[in-house]
Amino acid sequence: MRLYKWIYIIGIVLGCSHTAFSQHIENLELSPLHYSTYLKELGDKNLHLLAEKYNIDIAKAEIAASRVMPDPELSFEGEHDNFTVELGYTLELGKRKARIRNAKTESELVALELEAYFQELRAEATHAFLDAILQRDLLEVKKNSYNTMLNLHRSDSIRYRLGEITLNDARQSKVEAATLLNEVFEQEAAYKSALILLNKYRGKKASEMESPIGDMSQLERSYELSQLMLIALDQRIDVLVASKGIQAAQSRLRLAKAERRTDLGLMVGYSRDWHGMWPNRNSVKAGVSIPLKFSNTNKGVVRSSKLIVQQNQMIRESKEMDAQVEVSQAFFEYEAAQKQVGQYINGLLAEAEEVLKGMIYRYKRGETSILDVLIAQRTYNEVQEQYFMVMKAYASALVNLEYTCGIWDIQF
Repeated sequence: MRLYKWIYIIGIVLGCSHTAFSQHIENLELSPLHYSTYLKELGDKNLHLLAEKYNIDIAKAEIAASRVMPDPELSFEGEHDNFTVELGYTLELGKRKARIRNAKTESELVALELEAYFQELRAEATHAFLDAILQRDLLEVKKNSYNTMLNLHRSDSIRYRLGEITLNDARQSKVEAATLLNEVFEQEAAYKSALILLNKYRGKKASEMESPIGDMSQLERSYELSQLMLIALDQRIDVLVASKGIQAAQSRLRLAKAERRTDLGLMVGYSRDWHGMWPNRNSVKAGVSIPLKFSNTNKGVVRSSKLIVQQNQMIRESKEMDAQVEVSQAFFEYEAAQKQVGQYINGLLAEAEEVLKGMIYRYKRGETSILDVLIAQRTYNEVQEQYFMVMKAYASALVNLEYTCGIWDIQF
């Protein structure tokens, strides 16, 4: 009983009880969020993507509108004993077919643009998922460091009572534990903010937070730059959009030429003249009207459409060049990040942990000071944090590389 009494008294002397810190750490009980589920919800519930999908329906409606044929015209004229009925129709020569073809090409272009938007959104959302994993791992580092220092503080309270260390050393471990607890609070806020951002991409409320599940070390891939170059030119979405842009411009050019064609006006009519009780004259008439389109002498629309085709051809060449440059840059960044990860995996983390364990052991035996322990603890924390940040940079570099090449093989 006397031992427990003295431990309690020492706690009061040091200014806090052993449970004063731990009771403030929030235990986040969150449901797991797998990456596959996250991507599915991104495609089904993301509000921005759902808004963009309306463009597909709008394009389909434009196709239906392009199929509409000109309406016939019915006219009636009457005067005294004479009346005339005429039915007219405008015959378009190739215009409707050109409109339908142009609408279909525009619809295909809209579909590609939607796919481009989704791929960009998917890469952006994946970066957010990786950041959430990083914040989760950093929170565990902070908690483990705090728990280590808290246990050391508890041990120092007893050692001070036994006269093995000074009051200043015991206070130092207490101050360090309190400092680490503040870092835990700060990291908790960063982690929750990252989870809320995931909800934005998933189209969910901020209160429905789930914890991301995944290990970034499983994302290692092996690529060759020459192979990625060929894949990018064949599959990269902006190159495909540029190619479809050429087709759309050519379709608009054909439509512009078709619009210059002369329409034929067809007419059929019936006329009847009444005198007295019985009709004495009937006539049926038919005719063709040909508009004199003097505006066809102005070829500005066709000329501008041809220039747009040439412009889109240059845009495609530019996109191909951009693809080569961006794939090369993304590949070099991925290689550098891969080498940095190797530095930590090949022993740097283990060595920092062994140094900390050795310092704590020597401190408990009275062979070193509390300051050496604190330095070792801080060093170990920094190494862990740097490792997780390098892992995140490596995973982000892989996401950028695959997005830049037009492929997607990201799995956790």
